Amino acid sequence: MAESDSGEKSESPSQKRRDDARKDGQVAYSKELSSAALLGSFLLLFYFTGSTMVKALADLLADSFRNLQWAELDIPLIKQLLMRFLQPAGIIVFPFFGTVVIIGVFSSVVQVGVNITFKPLTPKLEKMSPFKGLGRIFSKQSLVELVKSLFKMGVIGYIGYYTFMESLEEIHNLISVDPKSLFAVAGEIIGRFTLRLFIALLTMAVFDYMFQIWDLEQKLKMTKQEVKDEYKQSEGDPALKGKIRQIQQQMSQGRMMQEVPESDVVISNPTHFAIAMKYDRETMHAPQIMAKGVDHIALRMIEIAKENDVLVYQNPAVARAIYFQVEIGEGVPEEFYKAIAEILAFVYKAKKKKK
Repeated sequence: MAESDSGEKSESPSQKRRDDARKDGQVAYSKELSSAALLGSFLLLFYFTGSTMVKALADLLADSFRNLQWAELDIPLIKQLLMRFLQPAGIIVFPFFGTVVIIGVFSSVVQVGVNITFKPLTPKLEKMSPFKGLGRIFSKQSLVELVKSLFKMGVIGYIGYYTFMESLEEIHNLISVDPKSLFAVAGEIIGRFTLRLFIALLTMAVFDYMFQIWDLEQKLKMTKQEVKDEYKQSEGDPALKGKIRQIQQQMSQGRMMQEVPESDVVISNPTHFAIAMKYDRETMHAPQIMAKGVDHIALRMIEIAKENDVLVYQNPAVARAIYFQVEIGEGVPEEFYKAIAEILAFVYKAKKKKK
């Protein structure tokens, strides 16, 4: 049962997997949200600058009709017409072009953030395979996109039909109005249709963006084995790290055992703790801990001390306290001075007596 579940993507994606996917261009991005933002910006553009654009278009048309009597069309005349039409045409075209660029970049940054990557553009042999292409055509993603497109077309069609039926009387009355009023009424009808379309597209875009986030999360989910493999890659193999720690401990213990013969005394517990200590009045401000150990290391330190004629002094309270409070290479704190002084006095007296 455990083996069958190992391939199930039941684990949430790690931060590393999210970062790698982002570098590969896999991000939650909704085209519908960008389209809705672009349509909304066009509405605002028409609302604030519509009169200016209409006036520029009217001037352009009027100027064109006034100069229809120019019979001979040559290069100088074409240049003259181009320079004359360039400014009003720019007033009409440039706002649309600038809006498309600004809103396109802004909507992408809002959804994805700044993410510059060229990996999606890298040619891949698997994309050239016809079988892979058929698989993408009939994939779940393609089916979802088809359903979204059909739904969007249905919504647009319904809004258009509803607006048309609502404005049917106004459209009938356009027969008897002057051209200026015709443009005004037609603009109002188109404006109502566009506003309703924008609200509908924005609602669909919000749901689509939420779906894209959910869909990306499902795609990035990991199996339990992938989580373990990623942990090994990022943190290292636990077995290997344990082996390295063991080797480091052995090396450290080897260096520590070399300090025992150079010590003045080994304070024991008598067998559970061992502290090797040395004191040189000329070079040390306080007695220094040369080595320490517990259990089998303590027993080995005691053996080495006896082999090298280093006095082993039993004081369980001092040995235990120093083991937990003082590290190797550090001096003994002042709170231990009195007890250590008594031990060192005993050691010096024993050495003197032995000599």
